[in-house]
Amino acid sequence: MDSKQINNIQSITPIGWREWIYLPTYDDFPLKAKVDTGARTSALHATEIIEYDKGNNKWVSFILTQEENSTKIKTRLIEHKKIINSFGDTEIRPLIKLKIRLGKISWKTKVTLTTRNKMTYPMLLGRNSLLRKHLIYAHKSYLAGRMKNHNQ
Repeated sequence: MDSKQINNIQSITPIGWREWIYLPTYDDFPLKAKVDTGARTSALHATEIIEYDKGNNKWVSFILTQEENSTKIKTRLIEHKKIINSFGDTEIRPLIKLKIRLGKISWKTKVTLTTRNKMTYPMLLGRNSLLRKHLIYAHKSYLAGRMKNHNQ
């Protein structure tokens, strides 16, 4: 094994099947997320979704909720994406780009907005959002940790 391969292995972050995700752009708003490599695209539970024009772009505003905390998000709408949900139904969902943080690593990823109120986790982290720097332990949870200033 050469030094590049060793460095690549050392830079891999272990994560569990569920993790805390933070939104750095929105005061590190915390969300519990289910890591789902079977899902291609990430999904976010959003309420009060309103699409509107701002300049020459389409925008979307919505409310995110984690337990008793909520925040309003306003961001550019990339497009509408056709998704087959976990029940096998086809949905057309708004697609946005959102900066997320998992453990010490932050990056921008594409996320669809949908109703997940019947789901345990407000965010589903799909495989296209995961960097190739994560090793998933399917039998463990919250390996990336939780910020100290947020309640669990």
